[in-house]
Amino acid sequence: MVKPKFKETIPVFFVNSEIHIGEEDGVAGIIEDPNGSIEYLISLINGENTIDDITEKVILKYPNITSQEVHQAIKSLDDEKYLEDSSIIPKVLGEYEKERYKANLNFFSLFTSLEDSKFEIQEKIMNTNIALLGIGGLGSQILYHLAALGFHNIDALDFDTLELSNFNRQLLYSEENLNELKTDLAKKRISKFNPNVNLNITNKRIECAEDVMNHIKNSEYVICVADKPTLYIQDWVNEAVVKLRKPLVSGGVLNTRGRFYSIIPGETGCVECHKQTVIDSDAAIDDQLNSMNHVNFQRNNAAISPNVAMLAGAIVNEFLGLVTGISEPKSLGKMMELNFSTYQTYSISEWERQEKCSVCYSIPVTLTQ
Repeated sequence: MVKPKFKETIPVFFVNSEIHIGEEDGVAGIIEDPNGSIEYLISLINGENTIDDITEKVILKYPNITSQEVHQAIKSLDDEKYLEDSSIIPKVLGEYEKERYKANLNFFSLFTSLEDSKFEIQEKIMNTNIALLGIGGLGSQILYHLAALGFHNIDALDFDTLELSNFNRQLLYSEENLNELKTDLAKKRISKFNPNVNLNITNKRIECAEDVMNHIKNSEYVICVADKPTLYIQDWVNEAVVKLRKPLVSGGVLNTRGRFYSIIPGETGCVECHKQTVIDSDAAIDDQLNSMNHVNFQRNNAAISPNVAMLAGAIVNEFLGLVTGISEPKSLGKMMELNFSTYQTYSISEWERQEKCSVCYSIPVTLTQ
């Protein structure tokens, strides 16, 4: 039986004949309560009473109130995402996990109603297999976020050694480990930060789409923040995730701005679809891309830690929505840009699947309800 209570993140307090619920603008509500019946109703929503218990007690004290009115009041509170069901018991989480991920659970509860379980969201995270490409500036911060959220199954890939110039943004490492492999260092650090994480590390430079496929084949989702070789990495990753039908979130830093996007093969367009869409809208883009292919271009890094942190947070939040469904990713089939100076995030381009796309034409369209 459902036993509603107010979520731990939702304060309830009384001011004269008003009831104030919540504290965030746009979330908080004020209810007039001239005769004290609502205050009494709220006192019963404590996780110990079923909805029938609450209804019976309210009507006993206030005979003019109907059961329908009590049920509607509880429903209205639930519609505002104020309530959770105290009778829901986690299927997997033990006391250790509930305490370690306590703040996670409080956050996830903000998106649930009485019939939902915040525990199932955390359990979904713990059971999801992720492939992470790149554990440099952006990737090392993303890896921290994933471990903190409780993603316990991560396959990470990189090939670089630690350099002195990395430390302005790569917070996972220590200066005493200069010239050591980042893959080895990442595994040691994450195992201390969250020993529950099964972090499998591959030390390899990506040289073709097959390399990507070999790394991601056992994962459910892919995050790519690898940036070398600059002109080819996105194409190789795109080919791999489309062939294996793995959802992808990807991004990188461009001096004063960061960019990120996400694709679901068979549902959204892929990177090649995006290229074709941009070229169709401006023929000069094709000439620019062809010219860049004849230059040995490697982007020089201008990333600083706070900017990398903003972008890492945006990418992981997109990924979190993709995995758990608590929010719809804003970047599905869109190139999003995060301006580090104004803190604004906006779409700079979006695209649909292209019928003649050389990469994803063979993937059947996913029918959504």
